[in-house]
Amino acid sequence: MKPLQIRPVRSVIILAALTIVIILLAAGYLLLNLRARELRHARQETLSLTEMLMEQTEKNFISADLVLQGVQERLASPFGRKLSLNSTPVQLLLSARASGLKSISSLFLVDENGIVMNSSRELSIAPISLADRQYFKVFAQGRPDFAYLDKPVRNRIDNAWTLYLARRVPAQNGSFRGVLVAAINIADLEKNFSTVQLDYARPIGIYMSDGTLVASLPHRESMIARLAPELVSESLPTRPKQIVAINRRTEAGGMERHYVGKLSAFPMLVGVTDVEEQSLAPWRDMAIPLASGAIVISVFTALVAFYLVGKLQRKDALTVELNSANHRYQHTVDSVMDAIVAVDQDAHIVLFNPAAELMFGYRAEDALGKSLDMLIPQRMHVRHADHMRDFNSPEHAQPRTVVPQRDIIGVRADGTEFPIESTFSKSVVEGQTQQTAVLRDATAKRKAEMELRDANRQLRELTNSLTLVREQERTRISRELHDDLGQQLTGLKLSLSWLGNRIKEGRETAAQNVDDMRHQLDTAIASVRRIAAELRPRVLDDLDFAEALTWQTREFTRHSGLDVSLNLEAAEQVKDNESATALFRIVQEALTNVVRYAQATQVVINLRQREDHVELSIHDNGIGFDSSVRRGGVGLVGMRERCIAIGGEFGIVSQLGQGTTIVVSVPLAFLQAKEIAV
Repeated sequence: MKPLQIRPVRSVIILAALTIVIILLAAGYLLLNLRARELRHARQETLSLTEMLMEQTEKNFISADLVLQGVQERLASPFGRKLSLNSTPVQLLLSARASGLKSISSLFLVDENGIVMNSSRELSIAPISLADRQYFKVFAQGRPDFAYLDKPVRNRIDNAWTLYLARRVPAQNGSFRGVLVAAINIADLEKNFSTVQLDYARPIGIYMSDGTLVASLPHRESMIARLAPELVSESLPTRPKQIVAINRRTEAGGMERHYVGKLSAFPMLVGVTDVEEQSLAPWRDMAIPLASGAIVISVFTALVAFYLVGKLQRKDALTVELNSANHRYQHTVDSVMDAIVAVDQDAHIVLFNPAAELMFGYRAEDALGKSLDMLIPQRMHVRHADHMRDFNSPEHAQPRTVVPQRDIIGVRADGTEFPIESTFSKSVVEGQTQQTAVLRDATAKRKAEMELRDANRQLRELTNSLTLVREQERTRISRELHDDLGQQLTGLKLSLSWLGNRIKEGRETAAQNVDDMRHQLDTAIASVRRIAAELRPRVLDDLDFAEALTWQTREFTRHSGLDVSLNLEAAEQVKDNESATALFRIVQEALTNVVRYAQATQVVINLRQREDHVELSIHDNGIGFDSSVRRGGVGLVGMRERCIAIGGEFGIVSQLGQGTTIVVSVPLAFLQAKEIAV
């Protein structure tokens, strides 16, 4: 295997290109890796912040619920049951409990009619009915005691968005006494989130379990108490402390990832949004100088490579023409249709073109360096050595060309010999004598010449035979006309002369004499018909092809006594009169040959359709002959010519002792009736 050779210019270009590609790929990989790390870091931070806010929010609501439970227990005690809901001790209790928890803006009591009876606020307020609030309806309908968290609504004092956490207040007998409510100001809730930030401000949201927005940072006034758009079409967490990541593409084409977690004790969700554009801000600050440096290095590498390429191209310009000429020479040798074989002065092969590979069956790498004797039959090695010595003798030192030699024989890799037409030339290459031979396989030409000579011989034989047959036929017809028809007409003429004399003399003539003359006339007419039928049977014109062939085989059986089997399943395809006549004559000639030469007892004639051809086969069980040696007589040549005349193919298969089969295959198109131009 030859080593891979790369031109210096291409080497520099490839090296520079690889260097630039490696620099750009390394920079790209580094940038992508840093980008992925920044995104992972931001997502991990966001996830940690979500978990922390979930824990903080849960603690705030649990603390608020504990305050409600403490007040609920005091009101459920024997002392508390005696106190009126609007009494001062109750007001002091609510104030003390509310002041201990910053997340609660106020505590208030609502009686069983939905009227606010007491509040942790020191300012007195007018009685307000809260019977329409959902947290009142839940407990007024007899629901058991639990911490009920209502959706955010605007309170009726300062119209601020407020979240209400409520518990049932039971009477002494366990009946419904009222509702204890903790008001959580959403603005205060959002202030708690503003103190919890990391590398950059991340949007934070608190939602009800169905996705209703409760609080957010930054504040979204118009979206409070509505389904948050970032959660509407996404699946929300359903298990306690479960956190799901929701991807959402922004209107600007960026990507946002919302981490939403569900609280375990309350039907609330806490979400933190990781904005990809903000997460990648530090990465962009690092990526710009890194990418710029990679580009500068790549440009510098390209300029250096361009300078080196120019130098190398000027150096290579001196050898381009030489290489081009060499390539043209090699291409010419490879593209020549004739085989070209060159040998050195020791008769070792130095050139073996593709046509030579195809001719001799050797690959070039298997032939180069080997002796030329491998291409010449063993019996001709001595003659070849003498020719080489004569060709290399001092008197033939000058380059010369030898005329084609038609008696050269070559041998292929599989051992088969074949004739070659050759032209030799001699030249001097680098001080060494080189002989070059242009070879052409003459097998097809010799075969064509032999077939042409054989065809000419057969045509001459056919012409001579036709001339002889025509003369014989003319002699026979003349004899028939003279000996048979002439005698009959002469006798009829004498009878008519006798009859004319009898009539002139007025003598009577017997009816028997007239009948004799009529009989002589009938015999003459029969002779005319017999002679005409021998020249061309009337059945070819009066009957169709199948009936004509049936008549012919029947007549052949009657005269020869041979058993003839006839199968004409494709006879309806033979519609052309010329084709029908040719096939009829082929069968007629074949049957004649069976009688003359075959010594057969049985003949089978089949006419079948083979796709788009009709095949006529005539087989006899006679003695046969060797069809590979015997080319056939005049009869076979005549049948072949008739077959070719109607566009068919003629074949004959015969072996000694195995009978003979004649096969005629004619395309359907040649058997159809042809229109006659008028």
